[in-house]
Amino acid sequence: MAKTKNQFDRLQILHNLLAKGTPVGWTDIQKSYLHNEITVARKTIFNDLHNLEIIYDAPIHNIKSKYSYSKAYSFLNRFSVNDSMFADEVQTLLQQFSEFPAFKGLEDIWLKLKERLPKVSQKQIVQFEQNDEYVGLKRLSELYEAIKNQTTLKIKYQDFDKELREYSISPYILKEYHNRWHIYGYEHKKGKIYNLALDRILAIENSDFGFRQQKPNDLAFLNDIIGFTYLYNYRSNTYAALEVVKIKVEAKRANYIITKPLHDSQQEVEAESTDIHKVFIYQLRFNNELLAKLLEFGKDLEVIEPQHLRDKMIEQIKEMGAKYGGVI
Repeated sequence: MAKTKNQFDRLQILHNLLAKGTPVGWTDIQKSYLHNEITVARKTIFNDLHNLEIIYDAPIHNIKSKYSYSKAYSFLNRFSVNDSMFADEVQTLLQQFSEFPAFKGLEDIWLKLKERLPKVSQKQIVQFEQNDEYVGLKRLSELYEAIKNQTTLKIKYQDFDKELREYSISPYILKEYHNRWHIYGYEHKKGKIYNLALDRILAIENSDFGFRQQKPNDLAFLNDIIGFTYLYNYRSNTYAALEVVKIKVEAKRANYIITKPLHDSQQEVEAESTDIHKVFIYQLRFNNELLAKLLEFGKDLEVIEPQHLRDKMIEQIKEMGAKYGGVI
């Protein structure tokens, strides 16, 4: 990996050396690499000479194992600025997913691009929302491999303000929401689907339980929620009901919802929308993330139904008003 990573840098050094016009031997090239803190064997130097000549059409002249250019040649002119900018964007994209083994494998694609494309600018073109300090990131690789290899895990877990617990999970899927990650799987001792936040996992090891294959409806509820959590009634053995959520949003703010739907089930109720406000309906199961998402819109959004969700919004608004000394 390190050899591939340095290849483009070596070719630039080699080009600069040959462009001086003074014939050089492989030991001269090796010393130039060492000066740039790159250590390579003799075979690598001859491979670099071959690649520079064959792949990049460099006019390399060889007389008694002394190398130079036979005519003027520009290594960087082999590339366009647009190609270089594209390569930088590819690198940025790959870096966003660098914690996943699958995307670590794709780093080779970036390195192959870098062999052919110089970095012409350090200017940032794309900025992604990310949280490099999120402690759960260190768990991504291990959990990804467990899902891929169908490995049952014994997870030591401590939720906020709760005692240490241990779960035996057949892991099925990783999910990200607002820069946080959860893993969903079958908990063998409880016989239910569980989700665990990666930042609260203290330790992971293999479990003695055999892997339980995912069933078609195990994670179907994920299509009906915003965020991570889901309400499960252990007495009735059912999830929170799937219901129609209707909201009314001020017209100007509604544009944000139209261009970026809150959920895949979003539909505008044309018959109830006006120039002043827009009405939207969703098919959702209630959870805390749904409540938080609706509260983000403040005074610009009103919940019409269901009544229990409207009541919770009223309760939250009253409590917020009380904290600011207001009277509602």
